[in-house]
Amino acid sequence: METEIVLIICIMTAVIIIFIAGLLLFMSQLKNRRILHEKEKANIEKQHKLDLLNDQLRTQKQTMHFIGNEIHDSVAQKLTLAVLYNRKLEYENKDAALLDKLGDISTIINDSLEELRNLSRTLSNYEIQDKELSELLQTECKKIKATGVCQVEVVYDCTLAMSFIVKSALLRVVQEFIQNSLKHAACSLVQVNVKEQPDGVLVVVADNGKGFDVNGPGSGGIGLNNMKRRVQLIGGTFNLQSSAGKGTTLTMFIDTKNLLPG
Repeated sequence: METEIVLIICIMTAVIIIFIAGLLLFMSQLKNRRILHEKEKANIEKQHKLDLLNDQLRTQKQTMHFIGNEIHDSVAQKLTLAVLYNRKLEYENKDAALLDKLGDISTIINDSLEELRNLSRTLSNYEIQDKELSELLQTECKKIKATGVCQVEVVYDCTLAMSFIVKSALLRVVQEFIQNSLKHAACSLVQVNVKEQPDGVLVVVADNGKGFDVNGPGSGGIGLNNMKRRVQLIGGTFNLQSSAGKGTTLTMFIDTKNLLPG
């Protein structure tokens, strides 16, 4: 009798243990499925944002190309005609005072025409799409150096391919950082370092300016928010550090899987 009772207790204990183990396993699987579902949902949302940004950039690119062509084909041609008419007036008139004024008008029109042509080329080209990020950064560096206001050093140690959207975002963020440094930091040097990592690309931009309180009032302006948004939309991390008298450093990291989205 005692043996039967012990056997029943053992069986019941085993059943309870199996039931509890099954319940724990079920709860664990349910939790894992929930986590997997949340990850899939986050990935879908991220991909949706990337698709939206791609569409936005594509539309922006097409619009800029259209505007560039319109400037070249319409406005620039009209200004060219204005130059020709002005030269005709110069030829037909012998009054010295009037000729001086007509000459000034020709100079203004020619300068405007050259600026419009430069703008047209800028809007119409496919520089970001056709060039590597290293070339784009070096070009930006040369532009700043030419002003004589500040030195910009670029160290590029990366062979990883990047999509148009990633190159565009990183270039615009670096440009925004440099412009902010020139306007507000009173810096003499900006350093841009792009380094390949085992799992992605590390981009560090730093100036030797006067720095600022990143948590202070007015530190979250439109430019800074745009920089954050651009980096977040390409799946990168964004860390800005600064303090009075110690300059400002921006660190961005883009995971390998996000370098060629879609």
